[in-house]
Amino acid sequence: MDTEQDAPRIHRMDDVLASQVAAGEVVERPASVVKELVENSIDAGAGCVRIEIRRGGISLIKVSDDGCGMGRKDAVLCLERHATSKLRCYDDLCAVSQLGFRGEALPSIASVSHMRITTRRAQDVEGTTVSCEGGNLASPVSAGCAPGTVINVSNLFFNTPVRRRFLKGDDTEAAHAEHQTLLHALAFPAVRFVLQRDGRTVFDTSATGDLRSRIADLLGRDLATTLMRIRPTNGPGVHVSGFLAPLAGAKRTRRLQFIFLNGRPIEDKLISRAVRDGYGGIPAGVHPALFLYLDVDPGLVDVNVHPAKREVRFRRAGDVVSTVLDAVSATLAAHARGTEEEAPVPPAAAPTPEPVPNLVLRPVLQPVQRSLPLAPAPQAPEPPPEPAASPLPRDPAPSPARSKTPESAALTPRPAPPAPTVEEETPPGFTFLGPVADEFALFEGRDGLVFMSPRAARERILFEQLMRCRKQSVPVQQLLLPVLLELDPRELPTAREMLPTLEQAGFRLSFFGRSTLRVESLPALLSSADSAELLTDLIRAAARGELRLNRSVHPFEPFARRLAQRTAARETTDLSRSASLSLLSALLRCEIPYCTPSGNPTLVPFPTNELRRKFHPR
Repeated sequence: MDTEQDAPRIHRMDDVLASQVAAGEVVERPASVVKELVENSIDAGAGCVRIEIRRGGISLIKVSDDGCGMGRKDAVLCLERHATSKLRCYDDLCAVSQLGFRGEALPSIASVSHMRITTRRAQDVEGTTVSCEGGNLASPVSAGCAPGTVINVSNLFFNTPVRRRFLKGDDTEAAHAEHQTLLHALAFPAVRFVLQRDGRTVFDTSATGDLRSRIADLLGRDLATTLMRIRPTNGPGVHVSGFLAPLAGAKRTRRLQFIFLNGRPIEDKLISRAVRDGYGGIPAGVHPALFLYLDVDPGLVDVNVHPAKREVRFRRAGDVVSTVLDAVSATLAAHARGTEEEAPVPPAAAPTPEPVPNLVLRPVLQPVQRSLPLAPAPQAPEPPPEPAASPLPRDPAPSPARSKTPESAALTPRPAPPAPTVEEETPPGFTFLGPVADEFALFEGRDGLVFMSPRAARERILFEQLMRCRKQSVPVQQLLLPVLLELDPRELPTAREMLPTLEQAGFRLSFFGRSTLRVESLPALLSSADSAELLTDLIRAAARGELRLNRSVHPFEPFARRLAQRTAARETTDLSRSASLSLLSALLRCEIPYCTPSGNPTLVPFPTNELRRKFHPR
């Protein structure tokens, strides 16, 4: 005879309780309901999706679409757990191509709300209405309705008051619902989205094939006009497209960064890091606007690793990362050269707003026949200039390590040619006005004023010279007396690890004793005055993990960035007319002249339109 202690303690949950438990994963807040219902509408082939919320979605969430609709049997079956039309076997799970697929959303939502589904297929004479209150399903009834589906969700969490108390205020919940709708509207510009909140229309987007127009409708035309179209880039099973924004308009939050995978909004640290690397270095806490669209073979990505499907797992993450990095780098490099494809935003239907200020300057980047002021110039001829004017973006462009620059420009020392006249050295479209605060040089360009930081300019020039020679023999200068560096024993492993990279840069080093490093030669690009301090600083930075030589896509790049920064900081600033014009000419001959390797601007424009607005605001 079984005693009370022997009685089983494990039992099966009833279906309603199991659905409410599942609702904890699916329905985090009203925005989660909006997400699931809108995804079902998109999967149903809807051309127009209307969303209405009241009291932040707690009182009512109504999603209407003109999709394929459902018959009576499907309308009842869709409210059963794990009922789906999108998976039939394990192979389908390995290659998910639709937004929703697990069949948990509708029954989980229905278990914690009052739900009513009205739906009709185009071929049916009448539609069907199915109601469900707290998981209790009522019998379906006939209904007259247009083809498509309308789902009403009211009194959310009415039977789980603890969950309801954890919700924020109506305005906060409504903001989350609006953001979720915004994500879907950006992911599917060919679908019309209408969002209403408490009887007020928040936005009503027209269906369009132009993503830039959709961005202008949702986030403003000022942002849309500054975006650079990402050059479509293909990798193994990956296609990348979208838009980037200049770093000058970057925000301190990721509010304007959007990443979509096969139409699904995602968050992925690897992709975000690839974007930052593609920019060639972004200051910490700065996030440029980004609209990145990834089309990946469904068999190469697992979208079922997160309950809300916000995170994914790639089978070949390296291919995705490298493709994204290449796309961002190539786009920024083309923009710096003025060769990107321009796609203006079509005029808005509303009254034309005040014109967006022209924040770019347009010098013609013609090569100047003179060696760079900080080092001998490349022997290889520079590429011919673009026939059109090259815009000056206010953002950092990508590092040349990832841009498609020729590797054949050898840095061979040669005697400097006779100093040209100022007229020969003056970059087209620029007039030197004078120094500012003994730190900057001021020029007048075709569209306004331009401020140049000589220190930042020297850093960019030297960095590009170092990057060109990372796979070639570097001209070196032999030291008459070797320099001895006394290292901390904790820095010795790092120094030994750095030897190949240092030799690639043009240093000739050898160990002398247990903890002494002997410097026999330096790159011809550098001055020997502070060589010992410079090398010691680089080794210590690597020992502290600041260079991350083993983790970078190009191990030489972080070293070159640091070396250029330290070298430029040690040089004196000459703000004379001839020196400033010479430095500007050398800077404009760089592949990416508009920022330092770390992302700080070398040139800052101040357009004439901005001056007019300051003096004549109305």
